[in-house]
Amino acid sequence: MISINRIVLLQIFLVLFLSSFHKVKGGLFERSRVYVELFNDLGLNVTVHCKSGHSDLGSHFIQYPNGFYQFNFKPNAFGTSDYYCNFQWPNNFHWFDIYLFDRDHPQCGKCFWKIRPDGVCRLNYETNQYDLCYPWNSD
Repeated sequence: MISINRIVLLQIFLVLFLSSFHKVKGGLFERSRVYVELFNDLGLNVTVHCKSGHSDLGSHFIQYPNGFYQFNFKPNAFGTSDYYCNFQWPNNFHWFDIYLFDRDHPQCGKCFWKIRPDGVCRLNYETNQYDLCYPWNSD
């Protein structure tokens, strides 16, 4: 009797765990790819270095005007995929959590950001404006 209850509980746990995923592809559960684009709105050139706990995307130079940098990734199954970027231009060094699963999922499958002197602003799909603004992170 006890082993039957354990099997039933294990089956319930597996169903609940697997149903927490958002997309089914080929019979395997996985999350959709996230696209991040950073647009330079500083008025001068900037160097950006983005990374997560598992991926270092390296340094990238974004020219002003009309410069941008883009990357994409698949969030992990546990909802812990976070990316942060360092931003450097003359006499300035800042960082920001450019993708936090808890903050950005699921509304940010395509995250468009503008880099500004006082922080970054994300495109708000409801207003079609870059009005979701955040100050730079502090240490």
